[in-house]
This record gives sequence, structure tokens and C-alpha cells, in this order.
Amino acid sequence: MGALTPTFADQFKGNGSAAPVPSPMLNIPISGPVVSVSVNETITEPPKEPEPLKVALIGTAPSSRMLAPFNDLSWKIWVCSPGNMNVVPRVDVWFEIHGNLLWPECKAYGEPYIEWLKKQPFPIYMQDQSLVPNALSFPVDEIVKEFGRDFFTSSFAWMLAFAMHSGAKEIALFGIDMASREEYILQRPGFFFFRHIAHMRGIKVWAPNESDIMQSPGLYGYSEMKPFGRKILARKQELKDRIAQMEQQQLPQLEQQVVQTKHNISYLKGALEDLDYMESIWIGQGD
Repeated sequence: MGALTPTFADQFKGNGSAAPVPSPMLNIPISGPVVSVSVNETITEPPKEPEPLKVALIGTAPSSRMLAPFNDLSWKIWVCSPGNMNVVPRVDVWFEIHGNLLWPECKAYGEPYIEWLKKQPFPIYMQDQSLVPNALSFPVDEIVKEFGRDFFTSSFAWMLAFAMHSGAKEIALFGIDMASREEYILQRPGFFFFRHIAHMRGIKVWAPNESDIMQSPGLYGYSEMKPFGRKILARKQELKDRIAQMEQQQLPQLEQQVVQTKHNISYLKGALEDLDYMESIWIGQGD
């Protein structure tokens, strides 16, 4: 049987010298067995994992715009719209997807907006550099290749897709309602599509309670059968009947009565528009 490997003390037996005192040792727990490391040696720590990307998208709806985490540097602040010029306290990236800012119908706000963009220090994504020389070209081809082309119905749809493309693990929306008729008819479906994609990828998407954007549409054929849905539709019909009755009234009226009737019609149409909004945005909450 061969000799065992000498221990630290065995190496100095028989030569008359005392074994040197070993340097103190540190036991460092790592994955696997415990490893002893001398305090005189340099301990190299494993590199830290980068913080997950969190992106806050900022619109112009006043009810929630300023609730964004501007003071929390763990969030990246992505902004769009000339309505946010000189308003939001911090910008990490700006998006201006429109290329029509100098068209005759847009020049009144487009020209000063472009001049403002040229002076900004933060990255700006645009269609190209034709309007702002220091802009970055938005990677439209890459984004369309990844997500298809059917649901890019707003700037925020592009921004949501780009955030996911960039590896975001959490996306929050501030100042984004999409509650006007044009927005909820044309733009909200795009948001719901990309929110669904984010959910499928395990990405958290949320907005504060002050925003309308997270309200899912009603379930066709089902939501109107709930008490809330039925009440909204009945109330809408009542308002429509009252408006029709006033508009078709043929009896002679004094000038003051005519003015009052027109006022009443305007009031009822405003109420009907509010109910139209409630039906389009909130009817699903009664499910």
C-alpha cells in the first residue's frame, strides 16, 4: 500500500523545525462543497445579474400622467407626443412615430415640436432622420417581423412591442386612457393584442386605477345580459327617445322655449355620449 499524502504537520517531522502557523482560513459557502480560501487571497465574486428592464410608457391623459415613477431610477421612462414637451420631469427615450409633422394641417404644432426635438439630449426614435438629424431610426422591420403587422394601431402599440423586443420584464402605462371615440374604436384593440402577447411571455403589464386603459372590452353577447350592461343599454335608449321627441316637436314655440329645448337636447346628447363611453370601456366590469 502506498504512503498517504503527507499532512501539513508531517512535512516538518524529523527536521527539527516547527511547523509554521497556517494563515487563517475562511469557509465560503458556494453551490456545491464548501471551499476554504485564505484571507490573504483575493475573493472574486460572481458578476451580478443585471436588473430586469422595467419600462414606463407616458401619454398625456392628466388623470395619471404624473403618477409615473420619475424619481425611481430602476424604471426607464419612455415618452411620446408633443403634449408632453416640457411637462414630464424625466425622459430616458422619446418616440415620435409620425412622419407627417410638416404637412399643411400639422405645421402649426409640428414645426415648433421638431425644433424642440432637435435640442433634446435623450435618444429619439422616429421613422428616419429626415426631420430630426440626431434621431434614431425606429426598427420597424424587426418589430413587424416579430409581431406581425395587424395591430400597430397607435404609438403605444409600437412602444409596447419595442419594450418586449428590448427584453422588458415589466411595463407600466401612465397618462394613457384611449377613451375617446376614435381611440377606443381604432386604437384599443392594438393595445389589448400586445397586452395579451406580454401575458403569454410572462411580462407584467399594468396601469394605475386612474387610467382607463386596462379595462377589457365586454364579452360580446354576454356582458349586456348582466345587470350593469342591461342598465346602460336601457338608459341609452331612454336618452335617444327623449332626444328624438324634442327634435321632432312640431308645436309652435316661443324663442325662449326654443333656446331651452336646444339646451336640453345638447345636455341629453352629452349624457348619451358619456353612456357610450361607459358601454365601450367599462361594461365588462359588470361580468
